[in-house]
Amino acid sequence: MVLIAGVRSPTVGPASGQSVPPSETPQAALILAKLFPPVYPALARQARIQGDVEVTVGVRQDGSVESAVIASGHPILAPAALESAKKSEFECHECSEAVTSYALRYRFQITPRDPPKDCDTQAETQPPAEMDPSRHQVTVSAWAMWTCDPAMRVFKVRSAKCFYLWRCSRRYEL
Repeated sequence: MVLIAGVRSPTVGPASGQSVPPSETPQAALILAKLFPPVYPALARQARIQGDVEVTVGVRQDGSVESAVIASGHPILAPAALESAKKSEFECHECSEAVTSYALRYRFQITPRDPPKDCDTQAETQPPAEMDPSRHQVTVSAWAMWTCDPAMRVFKVRSAKCFYLWRCSRRYEL
């Protein structure tokens, strides 16, 4: 019984004409087995563009990708997500249809970090992509870019006293 505005009324169950799907019906389960590592686009990284890209993937019964379509997202980030989705591998458990649809979200984010100590060491490894299969989400991170000013380099300079002692310490042989 449900109490509505001080009046008791019986609870209403499902109508007899409605069919309730049985819980024993096999559900198609798609699992992202092997993610092709997405690469953060260089232009997006330089412009500090972040955001989500939604990709709808059509997966065959053997787990291969038949099609991948961008549902939403930034146009500069979309090609990286699309390439990763097309080259990824899936596992299809109890798939009865020829092609099963799978929604996948790529979250692109810039990770802050300290500026580099030396401008000459530009070779840096980006953080690996993280996959959350329960939320159908892939997080792609990139380090924030820093601009090095060559004029700010620190040079080792000897004091005038060192030059004097260095020059005076020469030995002349006869």
